[in-house]
Amino acid sequence: MPDRILSIDGYLTERKLSNALHEITQDAWLGGQLKVPGTRMRWDMAFTLGSTTVVVEYDGDEHYRNALKIKTDRAKDQAAVSLGYKTVRFPYWIQLDTTTLEHFSGLEANVRTDFPHGFITTRIFPASFCGFGIQRFAGELDALPGTVRDSVIQSLQDRASKHGIEWVLPQQLFHLLSADTGGVVSHSQ
Repeated sequence: MPDRILSIDGYLTERKLSNALHEITQDAWLGGQLKVPGTRMRWDMAFTLGSTTVVVEYDGDEHYRNALKIKTDRAKDQAAVSLGYKTVRFPYWIQLDTTTLEHFSGLEANVRTDFPHGFITTRIFPASFCGFGIQRFAGELDALPGTVRDSVIQSLQDRASKHGIEWVLPQQLFHLLSADTGGVVSHSQ
């Protein structure tokens, strides 16, 4: 792992992710807003990793709330597979650090952030997601490294303590904050 530390200040945005990946991949960087062949769609950014092209999408809250956006995401993912590309989808509720960089992209670098993982400043919680978004969130959360997953769950626990669990999580995800996981189950008044 390189000795140099890449620091990301504040909440991760698509631009900050793009700048960081560009700096990390350097000559392997393919740029941003790459056209999906045969469509009007674009991938947010891409780089090469060995002989593999990696397309990266920074997915904001619309990618969890809008079923047609999720349908488009799936079409882009299928296009990437047909071209032999690897797709990385980076959720808005995760920050870029050394652990998430390696988890999502397979890259190694010292990346530090001063902003925690999870639902810290956003008011778009999983309770606002559509059915497909809830399914996507649950799968992504389960696949995260333990420390990152724990941070996201802690953020949900904090938000549920403030707003009530039913305003933060859909009922099918209440188990994430159940007593046996150390979470909260209280409902708002």
